[in-house]
Amino acid sequence: MEIKMKEYYKYNQYTKQKVRHKAIFKAIESLTYNREQSCCVERNYVRKIYDYFTLSEDISQNKKEAKKIDISYIKNWEKLHDSYVGVKKPEDLIVCFLCGPEPNNDFRELINLGILPQNIWAFESNNQVYKKAIAAYEQGEYPQPRIIKQNVETFFQQTPKKFDVIYIDACGSIPSTQHALRCVSTLFQNHRLNSPGVIITNFAMPNTTKENIVDYYEVVSQYLFFKKYPSAKIEVNKNGIINEKYFEFLNDVKNNFELYYGEFISAVLRDIPAVIMPLERIALNPYINQLIDLTEICITDEELINMSEENSIAKYFFMINLLLKKELLSEKSKCFLNEIGNYDALLKGLKIIILLRKGKIQLKKDVQEIKEYFETNKKIYQFLDKPHSNLFFDIIINQLAYPMHNNVQYSERFRYIAKTNCMYTDVTIYDECRYIYEWLPGLHQIESSFENISWQYVFRFALDGLVKMRQNYNNEFFFQGSIVSNTVKGFSSKKLKERILIN
Repeated sequence: MEIKMKEYYKYNQYTKQKVRHKAIFKAIESLTYNREQSCCVERNYVRKIYDYFTLSEDISQNKKEAKKIDISYIKNWEKLHDSYVGVKKPEDLIVCFLCGPEPNNDFRELINLGILPQNIWAFESNNQVYKKAIAAYEQGEYPQPRIIKQNVETFFQQTPKKFDVIYIDACGSIPSTQHALRCVSTLFQNHRLNSPGVIITNFAMPNTTKENIVDYYEVVSQYLFFKKYPSAKIEVNKNGIINEKYFEFLNDVKNNFELYYGEFISAVLRDIPAVIMPLERIALNPYINQLIDLTEICITDEELINMSEENSIAKYFFMINLLLKKELLSEKSKCFLNEIGNYDALLKGLKIIILLRKGKIQLKKDVQEIKEYFETNKKIYQFLDKPHSNLFFDIIINQLAYPMHNNVQYSERFRYIAKTNCMYTDVTIYDECRYIYEWLPGLHQIESSFENISWQYVFRFALDGLVKMRQNYNNEFFFQGSIVSNTVKGFSSKKLKERILIN
C-alpha cells in the first residue's frame, strides 16, 4: 500500500497548525487527565444506577431488586474497570504518525505536551521524502523522533507494537487509491491501538478536477441512507436502487456534500472497529461452530436485504453485493469494499448475525437451551428492557470479536480549508470495554452467572452505559439492555458533537 504523503505547502498554514495543535492536545488530554471520561462507561456508572434506584423515595420493584445487590460486587467491578483503564501520564503514552519531509511539525507538538521522544514513532516509505525527513535533523541533534522507512500499514501487519495515539495525516480523500482508509482497517485488524486509545485522521474532500464526484455521491448517499432509514423497502432494477426516499436523500447529499462527506468519514471510523472488523473475526473464528450449524442455507440477496431491517450495515452491504453482481456499482464503491478488510468474511459474518437474529439458523442443542433460558425465564427481572436472547448473543460474540467502541460524547471533529481544499480532521476515542465483556464467564457459564443476582445486575447496569453510548450510532449487533430510561438526567443516550469549522 502506498499512502501518498501530504501536500506540504499546507504544513505551515495557520489553520493547519491550529487544527494540528487542537487535535493532538485533545488526544493527549483524553488519555491522561481526562482518561476516565474516555471510557464508554465510566467507573462510577454502576454505582450511579444503584444509587438512583436505592436512594429513591419511591417504593418500587426496581428499588427492591437493586437492593439485592451485594455491594462487594460493585467494588469488584470497579476494580476490574481500574485494571483495564488504569492511569497514564503523557510520558507513558506511545504515539505514531506519518512522517513527511518535515517531521518536526508533529514531533514538537507531541514533546511540548509531555510525550517522551523515545515513545514517538514516525513512518515514511517514499525514499526521497524519507531522506528529507532524516536531513531535517543534524547529526547528534537531540531530541528527534524514531523515523522508520516503511509503509505504516505494513508495520501494523508485521510488527506487534501497540500505540496510544495514531495520527494518520494522509490528506487524501476516502475511499481512494491512496488507501488511507485501508490503513485504518489494518490497524484495527491487527489490534495496534491500546484501549482507551485515540486515532487522529485527516482526510480531504475529493478533488473534482481529478476524480469523478458522482461516484462519491453514490458512496456517501448509499452508506448514510441506510443509517438514516434502516427499515426502508428497497428494490433494484437495471438502473440501480429504486426508492423515492433514496432519490431525495441523494439529491440532498449532492446539494450539501461538504456536510454529508464529513458525516460519512465519522460513520466509517466508528463502524470499522465496532462492527465491520468484529464481524470479519466472527466469520473466521472456528469457535462459531460451537454455537451454530453452518451448513449452507439457500437464501437470496433480496431475502437478506429484507431480513436486515433495523441493521443499517447489513442492509448496506447486502445491497452493495447485489449491485456488484448486477454490475451496477461505481468504481469508488468497489474501491471502498477493498478498503475495509476481508469483504467475503464480512458478508459471511453479516449473514450469520442476521440469520441468528431472525431465528433462521440452527443452533447447537446446548446453545438453544441457553437461548431459551433468556427467553422464557421469568425469574430474570426486566428493569427497562426485558433480557432477551439478543443479550446473550451480544455477550458471547463481543467477548470473542473484540469490538472497539467509539466514545461519541468526547470525540471531536474539525473542518478547515487548506488553500482551496476542504479538510476533515477527526479525533476519535476508542474503548474495548473489556471491563464489561470480561465480567461474565464463558458460554456454558453464562446461565450460572445470571442466577447470581449481584453478578447479573452489576453486568446489566454496566451494559446500560454502553447501550447509551452506541444506540444512536452502532446498534448493528443484537443491541438490547437498557436499565434506565433515556429521559432520566445522567442516563440519556450520548450524542456526537457537531463538526467545528476552524478559520
